[in-house]
Amino acid sequence: MARRASLASRIVLTTVTVALLATFATVGVAYQLVRQVTLQQSREQLRATTLVVASTPPRERRTLVRNLDRTHARSIRLLLVHADGTTVPKRTGPVPAAAIRRVQIEGVLSERVHASGHVFLLQGERLSAGDTVIATQDVSLVRSATRRLLDRLLVAALSGVAVAVAVGIVVARLVVRPLRRAAAVARRLAGGERGMAAGAATYETITEVADIDDALATLDAALATSEGRQHEFLLSVSHEIRTPLTAIRGYADALADGLVPEQGVAAVGRTLVTETARLDAFTRDLLELARLEADDFPLRPEPVDVAAIATQALTAWDARADGLGVRLALEAHHPLPTCVSDPMRVRQLLDGLLENALRAAPAGSAVTVRIAPGDDPARPSTTITVEDGGPGLSDADLSEAFQRGLLADRYRRQRVVGTGLGLSIAHRLVGRLGGSLRAGHAPGGGAAFTLTLPASGGKRADSSN
Repeated sequence: MARRASLASRIVLTTVTVALLATFATVGVAYQLVRQVTLQQSREQLRATTLVVASTPPRERRTLVRNLDRTHARSIRLLLVHADGTTVPKRTGPVPAAAIRRVQIEGVLSERVHASGHVFLLQGERLSAGDTVIATQDVSLVRSATRRLLDRLLVAALSGVAVAVAVGIVVARLVVRPLRRAAAVARRLAGGERGMAAGAATYETITEVADIDDALATLDAALATSEGRQHEFLLSVSHEIRTPLTAIRGYADALADGLVPEQGVAAVGRTLVTETARLDAFTRDLLELARLEADDFPLRPEPVDVAAIATQALTAWDARADGLGVRLALEAHHPLPTCVSDPMRVRQLLDGLLENALRAAPAGSAVTVRIAPGDDPARPSTTITVEDGGPGLSDADLSEAFQRGLLADRYRRQRVVGTGLGLSIAHRLVGRLGGSLRAGHAPGGGAAFTLTLPASGGKRADSSN
């Protein structure tokens, strides 16, 4: 596996790269600018020198040119050409004859010439009395001064790069340190520790790092909550399984030891069947919940007559309701939009809600199923509300009703409860069908669960087996 570069090294490398690019660009531009300015200044100096000679009376020009040429001020050489062709000094130096003729004809000259391996700037003026003056300067001297300046610029640039390296290291440490701390917290959370990230962002001044710390704190709290619920769920599952198993084991031992009289065998058998059915129902609930979470079962959508399915469900549960002394009622408001869904799953939802309602409804009360069109004409749907006359739910329960096992654990010692999985299964199943399920208060004080099925069917439908 290739070794990955650290964020700190990338920050330092990026800082140094930017500093180098900026430095070289600055040095390059500065060098060209200084070079051009220096050449322009040299031309201005040459022109100023020729103007000095031009302003001198003709009889004094020879002496002035000779003196200025001897001083060699600013490396400037002068050449005075009289009308008769004589020059001062006698040697014309790097000034070619063609340049002299051009000044005499055009009256002015400003150019570069190559002579003896050097480059010279020439600035010429035609004077009165037929004289011509030409000032020259060796460009190599100008370039030498420019190179010295360039050397100083490079030294300054290298100093800037060194400062950039130092700044990059400091910035990298400032950025990486909280990230490393966050990574360490994440690893400890993965290792099972909790309460690690609480308040971590309080003292963080970098917004993005504080966001990471906030996210870790949220994850920490969510993991703690999830693990707590998982622990409670496991305890609930253990309790639900242990209770029927204890009864089955006790009666089985009694039968094996011959402690059950012959006339009591039938009763014991019925008890064993009842407890086995409880255990089987609980196991089915667990398997159904696992399949819903795994999302591994197909849907077979087709037009569904919701009122007919509700009628079938009430007929199936009528005997159970009579045994409990509870009355079942159906109210259907027509016309209803055609619902496209899986009829078997819709019936499964109704069975779960009816079972939950019959468990909560006391003798002498009623369980009512109301079917009506949805409230939003733009999105046709059908609502199925199952109301019971039981003790109902508190406002806090409404938002937590579909969390698996929570209401069962909360009311286990106060009322008759089931396995605690039915509402969770119904909530997940209706999500697969593309609908929604919400808890509320029934008009008579009991609980009401409203199932909404869209006319367009579920979110995902297939016909595979």
